[in-house]
Amino acid sequence: MSVQLLLLDRLEFSTIKIEVAKNEKFEMDTDFPQIDFDFEKTVFLTRSKLSYPQEEAEDPRHFALQYGIKVDKDEQKEAKTPYFIEVEAIGYFRYTGGEEFLGEDRFRAVRFSGYQILYGSIREMVCNLTARARHGMWQLPARHFQGVAKTRAAEDEVQRLEYIRSKNLKSEMASPAVELKPAVKKRRSKKE
Repeated sequence: MSVQLLLLDRLEFSTIKIEVAKNEKFEMDTDFPQIDFDFEKTVFLTRSKLSYPQEEAEDPRHFALQYGIKVDKDEQKEAKTPYFIEVEAIGYFRYTGGEEFLGEDRFRAVRFSGYQILYGSIREMVCNLTARARHGMWQLPARHFQGVAKTRAAEDEVQRLEYIRSKNLKSEMASPAVELKPAVKKRRSKKE
């Protein structure tokens, strides 16, 4: 998607929680002031939600994308982690393109680009806050969003089409508002 087709109007954090794993010890990287950490066994929980105004269901152009990540201490059975985090960000996006992306393709493009922007902001927030914490800066790993964006976009399109169908069905079932007036007897005038 071209940069000009999807604009980020606003980004905000709705949740920021970072807890230090107090009883653990971790090695610092020898070259950088950050933890030398292998994420292989770390369990990441993620959530996302894409919404748009209902009045734009035919051609959605304004989107709110929520993306959250959590590293929960109860989920870490095989991995020791230096921090337990829960961070969620919301991005407000505006699609300015034309017919390049329609239906599922538009949802996929918004999700794919939006996930990258939001996850990048989450990574930055975690780095900034952990840089002054006990174990040092924790750099979350890079993520690939192509697969999840494609899967979730298909679900978005199904929901959009169901909403449009139900909206059309309701309007067909509603009887037209007709104002009934009493019949008026008209008199013909005789022309002479």
